[in-house]
Amino acid sequence: MTEQKKAAFDRYLEQKHDQLGNAIHDLWLARDEAFWATDPYYYLRLGELADTFGQSMFAHDIFREGLKFFPEHARLTQLFSLSLIKCGFLLTARDLLTGMVKRGHFDEETLGILGRVYKEMWLIEGGGAPDHPHLAKSRELYLGAFNRSNGSYSGINAASLSLIMGDGKKAEHLARKVIRLCAARWRKPPYADYWTVATIAEAFLLLGRHEQAARYYGIARTKGAHNYSNLASTRRQLNLLARYAAVDPKVMETLRIPPVVAFSGHMLDPADQKRPRFPETAVEPVKRRIADMLKKLDVRIGYASAACGSDVLFHECLQERGGESNVVLPFARKDFFETSVSFAGPAWVRRVEAVLAGSSVVEQATRGGYGGEDRLFSYANQLIMGKAILRSRFLETEPLLIAAWDGVHRGRPGGTWECIERWKGGGFPYTVIDPSNAAIEEHAGRDRDQAGKRSRVSRSRRRSGTSSNAGRQTVAILFADLVGYSRLQEEQIPNYVQGFLRALAETVHRTGHEPLYKNSWGDAVCFMFAEPLQAADCALAMRDMIRHTDWTRLQLPKDLNIRIGLHAGPVYSFREPLQERRNFFGSHVNQAARIEPITSPGNVYSSESFAALLLTDVRNHFDCRYVGVIVLPKEFGSYPIYHIKRVTEVG
Repeated sequence: MTEQKKAAFDRYLEQKHDQLGNAIHDLWLARDEAFWATDPYYYLRLGELADTFGQSMFAHDIFREGLKFFPEHARLTQLFSLSLIKCGFLLTARDLLTGMVKRGHFDEETLGILGRVYKEMWLIEGGGAPDHPHLAKSRELYLGAFNRSNGSYSGINAASLSLIMGDGKKAEHLARKVIRLCAARWRKPPYADYWTVATIAEAFLLLGRHEQAARYYGIARTKGAHNYSNLASTRRQLNLLARYAAVDPKVMETLRIPPVVAFSGHMLDPADQKRPRFPETAVEPVKRRIADMLKKLDVRIGYASAACGSDVLFHECLQERGGESNVVLPFARKDFFETSVSFAGPAWVRRVEAVLAGSSVVEQATRGGYGGEDRLFSYANQLIMGKAILRSRFLETEPLLIAAWDGVHRGRPGGTWECIERWKGGGFPYTVIDPSNAAIEEHAGRDRDQAGKRSRVSRSRRRSGTSSNAGRQTVAILFADLVGYSRLQEEQIPNYVQGFLRALAETVHRTGHEPLYKNSWGDAVCFMFAEPLQAADCALAMRDMIRHTDWTRLQLPKDLNIRIGLHAGPVYSFREPLQERRNFFGSHVNQAARIEPITSPGNVYSSESFAALLLTDVRNHFDCRYVGVIVLPKEFGSYPIYHIKRVTEVG
């Protein structure tokens, strides 16, 4: 029965060959945990497929659950460790792999992945210095693996690190051996796979034979097709080598990964539209323009809303290409259809429903309805852009904004012009299609002086009911909790207030960021900030203060620690009658409060929304590394969670 179920599992994947990006998510959501817990095959198969599609975050979740049921499984541990490396948790990966080595796992894969951990630690802590001990440790592990296995994977890494360390003779010797090994493998089934060819290409590069290197990288690119995870890994290695040796730009272009696209554009013109913006007659020409652009750039991953008109055309084109289509709705679906779809007629309602059904992910940016608040569209647009930037970072490529915009600035929040201006502020490339005449204008993408805008929602079609009390504003929310507070003795409470809380207050003051709101009760602290960057800066300062303070000097436990959770979203602000001061309310406040309890002590975790908004700020100097999908307490749902740290820190 078990083998039959495996065969059925594989047949389903084969049948969904053209829609695997969606199929693997469907399988995951429909899994029977009790059955999957009987065999690691399903976790291995699905996790490797997710990684193949460049969905490192999804793969991380799959392998993590697999290890819960099979904690000693070597391959699951290796793959989970790889996902930890990609997500920035190097110390956790190091500990897992070191444990395997201590248990006698001296295979090439285990030693090689551990070598990669030290290489990443070298890049962060050593700044690329060729004499750093982490670099030496990394080469030692790769060389040890190569001497034991004679494997090309460990051999090429040992060769490249030798070149970086200035040992050119060793690098050349190893590169020639690797070429011979790969040539022998080429003649045997499964013959030349992606990594065999890419390894030969890198070996030729180390030997200074750029023409041969470019040729083999080209073959590898053809074999890699849409396996963006492999391509991203190869590009990352090339970028590293380019810091120590000449790399022909043509080689990098050969391995180009298509951009991850954020899309924003006009809705279809309503019947009473006085000046044409996106007339019905432009629908097919604009769709052809979008389709041509996606084909030209080979786009496979995109993020957009789903309003009638250009959003729908973008998703349709992407789905027709077999791409991964991700939808962010600004608020409740019912209100979204009322404001942004239904006025265009039943045919467009059906098209939007089909787009939603065919999308990989459909996310609602804010719980609840529209309430006449255009800022909710602005928030959703920021999420769309931030998610595209996050995804592009995983894939070692550049994000791109495609906008269907008529070039006219109409000055209200939530529209395409606002997206373009924010995107340009980050210096990212963008392309504009004018739906009023279906003409296309392509930009270099880093100029900062173009203007124009149109709101996403027809003013004549908006709901008449607006909030009578207060509109929502987007804020960054910080919740913190003192770990170990419940163990304090009664006589230590004054020390906690005068020691810990005073130190916390002084730390926040030193950051120079004045919170919009602050409160504490028992072991909990809450701040509201105007911007995510302020909240992140404050959170890391608080974390560092806890780490570096000798609490025994204040008669407090020496292992005093803190958990900090961050979120950002539109909330209501009122002068609250009981406390007679300004306070903040809404589902986003509740969500922020749920993130703090699942944060590991001594760290700062955030929602994906916070990370996305942080990355759209050109001033950002923090790293956002994926932790996984975490089930929040009190039935608040499951959300992707990120680890916020400084770019110079080893996680």
